[in-house]
Amino acid sequence: MTAAPGSVAVLGAGTMGRGLALVFARAGSEVVVRARQAESLGRARTAMDAALDVLERNGALAPSEREPLLGRIRMTTDLASVDPQSQLVIETIPEVLKDKQDLLRAVEGLVGPATVITTNTSSLPLRQLAGVLWEPSRFAGYHWFNPPELVALVEVVAAESTSSETIDSLSSWSSAVGKTPVRVAKEVEGFVANRLQYALLREAYDLVERGVCSMSDVDLAVRSGLGPRWAAVGPFEAMDLAGLDVHLEVAARLFPLLSTSQTPAATLTELVRKGRLGAKSGTGLRGAYDPGHVDEISERRARVVLALQALSSPPGTAPGRHGAPSLAAEPSPEAPGD
Repeated sequence: MTAAPGSVAVLGAGTMGRGLALVFARAGSEVVVRARQAESLGRARTAMDAALDVLERNGALAPSEREPLLGRIRMTTDLASVDPQSQLVIETIPEVLKDKQDLLRAVEGLVGPATVITTNTSSLPLRQLAGVLWEPSRFAGYHWFNPPELVALVEVVAAESTSSETIDSLSSWSSAVGKTPVRVAKEVEGFVANRLQYALLREAYDLVERGVCSMSDVDLAVRSGLGPRWAAVGPFEAMDLAGLDVHLEVAARLFPLLSTSQTPAATLTELVRKGRLGAKSGTGLRGAYDPGHVDEISERRARVVLALQALSSPPGTAPGRHGAPSLAAEPSPEAPGD
């Protein structure tokens, strides 16, 4: 099995950047996290400690792992201090095209010719990001999901000039750090997981706005039915088990009836207009949130995700690592896509 990359540079210290740093450091990589402001690095360190607390409470991290893991993470505001021998660079800054282009161009001039350079973007065209690089064959989309230290899925996305070697390396490294890579062979807006997620959300909003059911009923239907079933077998496997003759009959009846709305739901638009932005503002689709409620939901998410990974891990591996070998001396076993 391919080892994790020896040296990784994570550009950005927000939710995704700090989670990625934990994943790679836990797998043995030396990680540099670069942010523009020292305050961002301070917040990232606090958030990393909280994320590790969640893993420990749920049996997915041995206490003995914590100090060595954090010791492999170096934080800086100086882009020039990125290791020129880094095997992997992951850009995770906010979705502003010019900012990403400027940063990718700058880091390409600092690292060696064999370094794989990636972006975690979920919305910007890869061709426009690759276009600023001298060597676009070593560039790819590397789309992780929130929170990276919990969610197993990673999308490895080929841009027009991405080499097969680059895709192979990213896929192998993903597996080495305990993640499940999905190769996206052709760039399409939203890639795979978000397109699937938003297709379901569009229908969910339509059902609620037509008075068919409530938002809490939708959440229950997914949590109690679709979610566990798809976690076990996936939608296409589920249809094979059900029988394709039955699947065809239901599809022929329901496909013409599903929502084809081309605009976001009125409920969502109105909430955002009023500044009701979900847990971060205290009110969202499901009503009011206080800090205790948010913590409870986050803890439940961690508990369920880790339990599902434990069930799918091969015998003798660490459940919290989704099949990757544990670094602990003893056996050890965070939402939308972004």
